[in-house]
Amino acid sequence: MSSQYTPNLEAELFDYELPEAAIALHPAEPRSAAKMLVWKKGQQNLNTCFTDLPSILPQDSQLWVNNTRVIRARLLLQKPTGGRLEVFLLEPVDQSMEQSLASTAPVKWKCMVKGAKRWLAGLASLQVEDVHGKWELEAKRVGMDEGVRFIELTWTLQGSDSGEFRQASFAELLEAMGKMPLPPYMRRPEEAQDAEDYQTVYAEVPGSVAAPTAGLHFDAELMAELSTVAEVHNVTLHVGAGTFKPLGEGRIADHEMHGEKCTVSFDAIRALCSGGVHRVATGTTSLRTLESLYWLALKWKQDGIRPAHLDQWAWCNELASIDQELNWDMATAMQWCSVQLDGADWTFQTSIMIVPPYQIRSVQALITNFHLPNSTLLCLVAAAIGEDWKDLYASALSAGYRFLSFGDGSYLEWENKP
Repeated sequence: MSSQYTPNLEAELFDYELPEAAIALHPAEPRSAAKMLVWKKGQQNLNTCFTDLPSILPQDSQLWVNNTRVIRARLLLQKPTGGRLEVFLLEPVDQSMEQSLASTAPVKWKCMVKGAKRWLAGLASLQVEDVHGKWELEAKRVGMDEGVRFIELTWTLQGSDSGEFRQASFAELLEAMGKMPLPPYMRRPEEAQDAEDYQTVYAEVPGSVAAPTAGLHFDAELMAELSTVAEVHNVTLHVGAGTFKPLGEGRIADHEMHGEKCTVSFDAIRALCSGGVHRVATGTTSLRTLESLYWLALKWKQDGIRPAHLDQWAWCNELASIDQELNWDMATAMQWCSVQLDGADWTFQTSIMIVPPYQIRSVQALITNFHLPNSTLLCLVAAAIGEDWKDLYASALSAGYRFLSFGDGSYLEWENKP
């Protein structure tokens, strides 16, 4: 990466003081009652909430949402010595997310583990009983790489009625034993309501270990009203734990983005083929997916092979010249892709990192939360609206807005054309 061009920006440019009292520990009730700061081409309106969104969107807009579903990725186990062990599932080893969740045989996962210092050997375990019967889980260390542990998980389910053992998938096990992976900055005990609150109402495809939080403001009633003014389209990006990784100190070029799996249907790509449409991304994950599509189209055109991964800085390195040469807009890029795909959906990984002076091509507006200082999410907001993010955040704090995952949000609209 040292030989590549990277934006010459210091991490401290994306820092601000976030008071502990401004961090929301629970969502608004109802969730659509959350405040929504509207920023349109430099002008702020602090007196709106998410129920006002249908009146803010132009008629016949497109609203893009991430339909990933959060899995219960935290397991509280007991070590052979009797001590407690917390295992946070990151991603499967040697299997896709879908394969691992559907598996009834032992699975291996990359994990972060708390309390692992004295777990040198033996099996960690957990037993739980529910309406399905008695679950037993065993976890075994099988490797380690750069602080991430490789854990093999084996389980059984003994039926409550017959007493016989039956096969159960890993997804079923997580529903029975797992805990919701609330963000680490949310320092409070888990509550039963979190299972509903930390999930969007349109969540469909299991695979995330963190929620696409901009969508947490939407409830069924708001979605129904939005459907009268906008077409709602899905993309899928499975959010990884790296979303909480801070920029650190020094240059942002030193920050490593981990790949996240995305799937975009052919119908969704066709919806992107029209120019002159007002498009709104719900959340940074939806936006990163759509922007990745643009750059992957250019890479496909350049290499002649459908790409499966977009590198972190490809937009300002190997793809910068073809971007200038072709001078495509989003609609043109997607029209070309739709011909190549010939009806097929597109699954890929993206590591794209969006920072100033990046120019957003896929949408004209973003619905997003108020993010952690020193985060890649805040870099993306700065790329969208420039230095105005500082006034935006200062205004929100002064007006008593609540920040982070369960907090209030914003609607940001700029001038570039699709």
